[in-house]
Amino acid sequence: MRRGKWIGLALVGVLLFFSVMTTVAVAGAIWPGEAKLTAPLFCEDDKPDAFVVVDRSNPAPGETTYDFSLYCMGRRGQTQEIGWLRPSVVLTAGHAVLIVALVGVVVLLARSWPRRRPRPWDQVSDGT
Repeated sequence: MRRGKWIGLALVGVLLFFSVMTTVAVAGAIWPGEAKLTAPLFCEDDKPDAFVVVDRSNPAPGETTYDFSLYCMGRRGQTQEIGWLRPSVVLTAGHAVLIVALVGVVVLLARSWPRRRPRPWDQVSDGT
């Protein structure tokens, strides 16, 4: 396989890793409510209000686990549990798009940045 393909595969792997880690950090630890942004994709028309429930449990002494779930609620209090997997997949894809866009902007800026060309008098002579 050519070197360029290996570099491309490595770049895709790195971007995928960072998008998954971003999703874990943001949606799991910093702002679980980010999953509410995916509600228009998963909530039915009669259940437009979305909220995230975080359940904390202690399965063993000194151990704490958290369970996140997206719910959609209607006007009369009826709820629909969406879960966490589908919103996480959508958020991971969204984070990947954002990361790729940021990397693309940086690459475009780096390529368009004027480079200083060496002038003839800047060349070091070898003494001959």
